[in-house]
Amino acid sequence: MTNQLKTMTAIAITSMMALAACSKGDGGDVTAPTGDFSVTLSFKNAATTRAEGPAAVKGTKIEIEDGYLCFATSAGIITDVYTISAADTAGKNISKDALNATIQNVPGSSTKVYMIANMGTLSAAPATGGNMSAYLDNTMAVADQSDYTKVTCVDETGLTPAGENQKAATITLETNVSRIQVKGLTFDGFTSGKVAGIFINGFYTAMELDGDADDLQTSTDKAMYVAGSTVFTTPLQSYVYDTFDKNIAASVTATAVWGYNLFASATPQIIIKLTDVVAGGQTYDAPQFITVNGFKNSTTSTEITDLEGGMIYTIEAGALVIKPEHLNPEPGVTPFSVAVTVEKAEWDETVVVPSL
Repeated sequence: MTNQLKTMTAIAITSMMALAACSKGDGGDVTAPTGDFSVTLSFKNAATTRAEGPAAVKGTKIEIEDGYLCFATSAGIITDVYTISAADTAGKNISKDALNATIQNVPGSSTKVYMIANMGTLSAAPATGGNMSAYLDNTMAVADQSDYTKVTCVDETGLTPAGENQKAATITLETNVSRIQVKGLTFDGFTSGKVAGIFINGFYTAMELDGDADDLQTSTDKAMYVAGSTVFTTPLQSYVYDTFDKNIAASVTATAVWGYNLFASATPQIIIKLTDVVAGGQTYDAPQFITVNGFKNSTTSTEITDLEGGMIYTIEAGALVIKPEHLNPEPGVTPFSVAVTVEKAEWDETVVVPSL
C-alpha cells in the first residue's frame, strides 16, 4: 500500500507521556508505566451504492462504522487495543460518532499505532500480546466492500516526539479496494437485442488486511456466466456481476452507474452478455459476449495494467461503443479496450477508455 495514493479519513493522535522515569529497551522503545493519548476521529455519512446506483464522485470520504485502534511496540507486539463501535461504552471502546476521545494509560513501550476500519464480516479481533503482522493476515471479503463509503481501510504509523513528554501520530487510512463504474452502453449497428448481464472476469473474493489477494476467480467458460455459477456465486450478485434483461437501446441514466468495488489487482475484463441479437440482417445465436479487455487513461492514453486501491475507474456514457464485430459466442474472445477517467485519493476518479 505504500505506493498507493489512497487518502481517505485522517485521524490525529497526540500522546502525552507522563513519565516519572524512562529507559530505552531493545529496538528503541521507550518504556514507561503509562501515557495519555487524545484521539480525534472524523466521520461522514453517505448513501449506499451497489450495482446500478449513484455514481461515486471525486472527494467522497470513507465513513468509519467500526474497527480497532491498536498500539504496538517497534516489533509489532500489541500493547493495547481499543474497539471502535456504535457507542462509547465502558472499557476500551470508542464511539464511531465521537469527534473527540481521550485514551489514557497507553503502555509506554508503544511506538506504533494501527487502525483497521470497517470490518464487514471479519470477526477476528486483535489481542494484547499478539503480533500485528499475524493479525493482518486475516482476510476481508469482496462482498463486504459493496458500499464505497464503507470499504475496509488499514494504516499504521509511528509515534513521534511532539514536545516535552509528548508524542504524536497522524494516521491516513488506506484501502486496497478499487471501483469500476460504467455510466452507459452504446450500441452501433444493431437492430435489436438484450443485455443479459455484466460480469467482472478476474476478481479476487478475498484479500488479507496487509494487501495480499486471495482466491482469484476467472473463466472463459460461457456456462459460468449465469447467476449462481461456481464463479459468479449467488452471494456475489450485484457485487461483481449483475444479471438483467435490458433492451440494447436502453442504458443507465446520466445520474446512475453500474458500479463494482474490487480488490486492487491486475486490470480485470468486463464481460457483457447479450441475447436475442439481430444486426446486419443476421440473427445471432444466444448468448453472445462482449469482452472489454483493458483500460486506457482518457487523459494520457496510457494503458492501465493494474487497478490501484482508492481509485475510481469511470467509463463515461458514450465511451463504450459496442459494434457487431465485437460479438463472440465465447467470453474472453475478440477483446477491445476502453478509455476511462481515473482519479486518485479520497475516492478520486479516472475516466478510462475501454479496450475492445
